[in-house]
Amino acid sequence: MKVRKEYGAVEVVDIPGPEMPKEDEVLLRVHSAAVCGSDIHAYEYIPSYQTFMHVPVVLGHEACGVVEKVGGRVTEFVPGDRVMGESNIYCGKCRNCRLGMTNICDANLMRGLTTTGVMQEYVLFAEKNLHKVPEVLSFDEGAAAQACTVSVHGVLHRIAINAGNDVLVAGVGIIGLAAAQLARLRGANVIVVGTDEDEVARLPIARKMGFRTLNCRKEDVVAASGQRFGKKADFVLECSGASSAVVSAADAVKKGGTILLLGLVGKEVSFPFAKITRAEVNIVTSYTSTWIDYEETLSLLASGALDIKPLLNIYSVEESGKAFEDAVKKIALKPVLRFQ
Repeated sequence: MKVRKEYGAVEVVDIPGPEMPKEDEVLLRVHSAAVCGSDIHAYEYIPSYQTFMHVPVVLGHEACGVVEKVGGRVTEFVPGDRVMGESNIYCGKCRNCRLGMTNICDANLMRGLTTTGVMQEYVLFAEKNLHKVPEVLSFDEGAAAQACTVSVHGVLHRIAINAGNDVLVAGVGIIGLAAAQLARLRGANVIVVGTDEDEVARLPIARKMGFRTLNCRKEDVVAASGQRFGKKADFVLECSGASSAVVSAADAVKKGGTILLLGLVGKEVSFPFAKITRAEVNIVTSYTSTWIDYEETLSLLASGALDIKPLLNIYSVEESGKAFEDAVKKIALKPVLRFQ
C-alpha cells in the first residue's frame, strides 16, 4: 500500500479482505502481482501522479491467480480457474465503451491508482474483466501479461508495421521489449535504445533476445540508427516515457514516418511541431488495452511467439520494498511479487 504522499512510503499492511462477490463478480486469490512502470511512478510520487492518484491506496493492476468464489450470475468462470485481470475498470455504457474503446472509457478507473489495486491476497473483479490463463503459462507470466497488452494494442492495432520496415524502439522495459518482439514478428528490422542505467540488466537481456542495441548516452542515436538502417526509421516506438526520447523521436523518424507514443511521459514536453508538420510525420498515441488485446497477448505468449520469461524478477511480498527500489535503479526489469 502507498501510505503517504511522498517518495517511497510503500508498506506491507493488514487490511480487511474484500466482501463476498456481487452477482457479476469474481473473488480472485492472487498468486502473483507484477510491478508496472506506473507503480514505480506512484512509488516515486512524480508530479504528474500527484494530482492523479489517490493516497492511501493498495497499488498494482497486474495480477494472476485462482478463482476463489463467483457471484450468482457468473457463467464464464468457476472456482479453481487460473485467471488474470484487466487493469482498467470501465463503465460499459459511455459511447467509447459501446464502440469497443473501453481503454478510453469516459468514466475509467485505474486499479492501484484511482481505486484499490491488486497487490493483495484477495481482490474482486467483474466477470467481464477476467481472462483465462493457458496452462502452459506460469502465474508470473500471467500477471506480467498485462504490460504486454499495452504493446499489443499499440503495435498491432494502432499502427501498421510491414515486413522490411525499419523500427527504432526507445525504452527497454517490458513494454519496449514486447513492442520490439511484435515489430520483429511483423518482419521489421529493429533497433532497441537504452541508457547507461540499462546496461546493468536491460540492454544485455535485449541483446540475448537477438536485438541490436544503442546506448543513447554513448552514441548519437539518430546518426547511429541512420547508419545501421541506411536511412531514418520508418517507425519510432517511444516506450520509455522519457521527455528527451519523445523529442529525439522527431529527429530519428523519416519524412512521412510514424511516431507511436506508448510510454507515459512524467512531465510536460516542448515538441518541434512545425518541423514534423513539414515532414508530414504521423504521431499516434496509444493507451492501455482492450479485451481483444488481452486475448491476443495470452495467445502469443502461450504459442511462444512472444517471450517474457527472461524479463521477470521474482520477489516475495516481504521483499516488496526491495522490488520497488530495484526497479527504480533498473536492477530489475520486471519485478513480480508472489503472494503464494
